[in-house]
Amino acid sequence: MNNHISVSVIVPAYNAEKVIETCVRSILRQTLENIEIIIVDDGSRDGTRTRLQRLALEDARIRLILKDQNEGLSAGRNSALKIARGEYVGFVDADDWIEENCLETMYVNGKQADLIVAGYLHDAMDVDRKKINVSRTVKMKNGFWNEKKEIISQAAYVDTAKMFAYTWNKLYKKQCIDKNDLAFSNQVLIEDFIFNTLYWEKIDTLSVIDYAGYHYVKASKDALTQKFLPDFLDIMTLRYDSMKQLLINNGVYRGNIKEQVANVYIKHAIAGVVRNCSNKAKYTWKQQYCKVKNLLSDSNSKEAMKNAKGNSKQEKICNFVFKSNNALWVLVLGKIIYTMQVKSKTAFDKMK
Repeated sequence: MNNHISVSVIVPAYNAEKVIETCVRSILRQTLENIEIIIVDDGSRDGTRTRLQRLALEDARIRLILKDQNEGLSAGRNSALKIARGEYVGFVDADDWIEENCLETMYVNGKQADLIVAGYLHDAMDVDRKKINVSRTVKMKNGFWNEKKEIISQAAYVDTAKMFAYTWNKLYKKQCIDKNDLAFSNQVLIEDFIFNTLYWEKIDTLSVIDYAGYHYVKASKDALTQKFLPDFLDIMTLRYDSMKQLLINNGVYRGNIKEQVANVYIKHAIAGVVRNCSNKAKYTWKQQYCKVKNLLSDSNSKEAMKNAKGNSKQEKICNFVFKSNNALWVLVLGKIIYTMQVKSKTAFDKMK
């Protein structure tokens, strides 16, 4: 009997009774043999646990971790990592799903790299999750790297391609995680990003697959970009510093790499301005304006203004406004974007 487990798939779930079965069954249908599915019920108060227990009875590959108290996404993943037995570890969020050849395509074409990165489909759906309004495919060309500076440099390009900040489009060597005692932090919003910067530092081989089989689902009511987070810009500063430090530590923070990092910084800085325009923020126009002034005077913003050039038309427009160093222009841009998000979510998703 072959006891080798190719991939341990970790699924954290909290109050996910409406979506968890679609997610889990998509994993059960995988063409890749020898997988295990570790599902963490993180203290759900709805019918999630009942559904999971029924699914576990149907298929022995499912292993459940049942928590009585909600401990958060990172704690759930860390609990699953401790018992994972696979050669690789992958992640699927409870409200997403994967195509049946997703894991096999990544595993077979990943050239046994320490980290295998694939693309994904960003499905913007209506509130009842029955109709896809917009589906965008996000992916990169095939690539394989085994030289340290090249691997680290690719972190900036993968981030520019909107493929760095997540765990669910990647396969991680379990041995590398264990050897370096890596775990998820409790940092809200960017826990995946922080984990990836730590893991990226430790790897000797990297593979990028020109394939998208993961469906990242965003229903209208779940549009996080419209939610107000008072410390969003502080979190984005931490994000920027983490990527920058990874690149500096490995001697590649220069030239085009600086440009890529600056482009991403400006994108998130403007996203912070947009969030501050939310009615939930309850900021007056004057308060919003002052916050933009403070943002533009920040040393990271000054550095980004110097280095950013922009790849797409949208990036170039945002960079032009941000680099004007004009608080009024930046605030007006933020308000325009926020209005577009609220008035026509479909139109906004099509522009991304």
